[in-house]
Amino acid sequence: MKLAALSLLLLIGTFAGAQQIEVSAHRKQYTRDATVAYVPTPDESKFDAKKPDSDTGGDQGFDANKPGSLLGKSGKLISWFGIVRVPPTREGDTFPVEHKHFDGLNDFHMQLASLYGVGDFKVTAKDPNGAMKRLSLVRVIGTVVGEADGIPTVKADYIRVWQLGDFAFMDYGADATNERWKKLRRKVDLIYSPEPDAAYYESLLGKQPAEHREGGQGADGKPPEAPQPPR
Repeated sequence: MKLAALSLLLLIGTFAGAQQIEVSAHRKQYTRDATVAYVPTPDESKFDAKKPDSDTGGDQGFDANKPGSLLGKSGKLISWFGIVRVPPTREGDTFPVEHKHFDGLNDFHMQLASLYGVGDFKVTAKDPNGAMKRLSLVRVIGTVVGEADGIPTVKADYIRVWQLGDFAFMDYGADATNERWKKLRRKVDLIYSPEPDAAYYESLLGKQPAEHREGGQGADGKPPEAPQPPR
């Protein structure tokens, strides 16, 4: 029996104590419009059972104007969605993630998140298999271990990953995104797309040139290439 028939996920074996990384399967073919509730994987549910906090304290609806905050949560177990801006290059890296609101609803065929969020957070995790790519969407469950320069750091217990091509954005929640990332966005008529492609992500997340990566280089000393969604 094929792996895809056994699970909705491709499980990438990254374990370090309690830490686990799962990469979601590619999105289904778009055939109809339907909204469904978020479904955690069996392994993800084990971490959800610990009741991580996802509340940022701000408005989450459409046309919201009261932003929340990721600060003041040191020592707490959290669950945050975000875009990986600089993936880890070695085991034990701490890397920046651009926070994204998530209201618990998805398309029938694809993961969703809001384009908007309440700033950046950092994640400490081991990713020896390179599951997290630049501009991947992630859900991070872990403990906030500190704050510096207005940015919290999370020691990850669990990370679920969606690669480019497997998620799209909506436009809910108050937007307090880091201006560094806002400047990369282009004005578009519609934020959502049922079939996101490379141009879609470039318009909303930017091309992410090498100088936006800390140090401007990958692990091999060369500027990182822009990732492309699956065809």
